[in-house]
Amino acid sequence: MISVVIASLGGDLFNTLDSVNAGSICPDEIIVCLPNDTHSVKDALKYKNLVIVYAEQYGQVYQRIVGFKHAKGDYVLQLDDDIFIDRGCLEQLIASLQELPTSSTVSPCLFNTNNRPLYERKKDGLLSIYYRLINGNTGYKSGGITLAGTNFGVNPNDVSSDIVEVDWQPGGCVLHRRNNLILEDYYPNKGKAYCEDLVHSFLLKESCVDLFVDTRAKCTTPLNPKLSLLKEIVPDIKIRLYFVKMAKLSVTRMLIHYIVYIIRSIKLK
Repeated sequence: MISVVIASLGGDLFNTLDSVNAGSICPDEIIVCLPNDTHSVKDALKYKNLVIVYAEQYGQVYQRIVGFKHAKGDYVLQLDDDIFIDRGCLEQLIASLQELPTSSTVSPCLFNTNNRPLYERKKDGLLSIYYRLINGNTGYKSGGITLAGTNFGVNPNDVSSDIVEVDWQPGGCVLHRRNNLILEDYYPNKGKAYCEDLVHSFLLKESCVDLFVDTRAKCTTPLNPKLSLLKEIVPDIKIRLYFVKMAKLSVTRMLIHYIVYIIRSIKLK
């Protein structure tokens, strides 16, 4: 049995729900967890496998965990409500997870709506110096978490294997075995869940769960991974500092990252 869990504020989820149900494998249930019954999913009756549950609390991570607790599937896909999965994505993720060790999770590669990989490729020149400033001698590592508490995504053009073991997975789309789910609310803040995928990945690895990205599986998001300098930099710093201390990383390197980020953002304006 396959469950999909989506934490959402509701409204028009057509694109996400339609992409899930149009797949080569259709899940047995799609659980959408809303904060409370003042929220709803538009035309919910259109979807025979849709289950609406309420968390009675706002917060993406908390709502997702409530959805996890309602899930009946042996495989559970956590999915953001603005992610569209390709037709063969879920089938490929399940096939990969069946081949991986039991204590594993697997994610697809993320692409933007222009069909380009969401995460940048490794770059040389001045950026190679930046990589070392934030991550020591390791420098750039595809799918890695740096000493600064930042992260490199997986660009399929940067790797040679179909399945890549990683330090973190983007929280927008992750396939779990049911018995590997984290069912405690691990996120310290309500509202937008900055860096929650780093915290979640760290806790999974602390529980001896290995993390993988399958470059053959694909999903699409309209999201831009860059922050809005004025609106988002402060809450991002706050949560990243929480993560850096949790994972015993370097606050100094984290501050270097933000200094470079702010300078680059100002120059690009």
